[in-house]
Amino acid sequence: MKINYKFLAILLTFSSINSAFSQDEKNATNYSEPKLSGSVLYQLQGDQIISTSKRDSKSSNGFVYIEPNFGLHFDENWAVKTQWRIQPNSVLTTRDKDNPERYRTFLSDNRGFAISETGLLIEELKLYYENEDLKFSAGKFDPSFGTAHRKSKRIGVFASQFAEDYNLREKLGANVTALLEGSQISFSSFFSDSTDLSRSAIKDRGKENKNNGLASNTGSFSSYSVLMEGENFLTIDNWFYNVGYRSLGVDKEGRKRESGFVAGSEYLYKIGRETSLIPFVEIVRIENLAGENGRVANFLTVAAIGKYAGWTASSSLMIRNIKRRNYTENLPKRSIDRQLQFSIGYKFTDNLTLDVSRAVIKENGYDAGIFGATLNYLYKF
Repeated sequence: MKINYKFLAILLTFSSINSAFSQDEKNATNYSEPKLSGSVLYQLQGDQIISTSKRDSKSSNGFVYIEPNFGLHFDENWAVKTQWRIQPNSVLTTRDKDNPERYRTFLSDNRGFAISETGLLIEELKLYYENEDLKFSAGKFDPSFGTAHRKSKRIGVFASQFAEDYNLREKLGANVTALLEGSQISFSSFFSDSTDLSRSAIKDRGKENKNNGLASNTGSFSSYSVLMEGENFLTIDNWFYNVGYRSLGVDKEGRKRESGFVAGSEYLYKIGRETSLIPFVEIVRIENLAGENGRVANFLTVAAIGKYAGWTASSSLMIRNIKRRNYTENLPKRSIDRQLQFSIGYKFTDNLTLDVSRAVIKENGYDAGIFGATLNYLYKF
């Protein structure tokens, strides 16, 4: 299946500029013809290494990240939904052979301003159905597993990029979600995308290798995930939770099925009309990570987020502990990485935010102090 990425890139750009509707069109319920709606997230990020034990590491890093989400609605129930990502292939989703699940390596050798490495990815392309009781989708999508990676939580500049390691992304399959009172249960069955849709336009990152033996890269519906999330846990107002399980198949001798669980909780404690405090915790355990027999990963995220009017301040600690049964000099038996981060942010409008973070990072045996800032603008139509 060949994809004309240049045409898709032109279509994407045209749509993001010309698809704003009037307020009357937004509120219309008569779908006499298809309606287009969605959003585009623009993110400008830069970070600077202040001190590090790693020699010859580039101190400055910066990139542009754009995430368009489009929905073509045929009626009040049926739609085709897409998510795109414009990002540097060299900084994010590097497809590291040793750590294939790694979303970003903060102290990597490819730091810099990676404009020439920018790629356009098709993150999701799915047929979508929704009514008051359930949601269903089929196609290319991101199954649900955990919530710490969601950018909307605003746990500083670096936290979501750390938690993306265990987020399930770019799968082919189907998902059904039951909508309950105050909660929802989501079930997904899938396999990794190794078609031409796994390439990227502008700067091609190449197609995913379907013979690499990674967990869920089987070409068959041998992988699944379940996630339940909701609010008012144990009938307590403003107590949010999520709990999930994943089981990813393998199809190569010597590899083993990956299995893992996630559990998270956060509580919105209101202090007056404009002030609130949100403690957040999420734990993840994955056995046979990426399909490697005996490789066990544990993730922990603990954060406290304070909000006052348009201001946000947070502190967070994230730990990644990975043990290998089969190890070499380059792949140690155990690696413990962590990220301690302090952040402050301001919301200028509902669509425009700025976050600044100071973090102490330990990664792959190296220590570093890092400072970063992210400017976000969300355009909705």
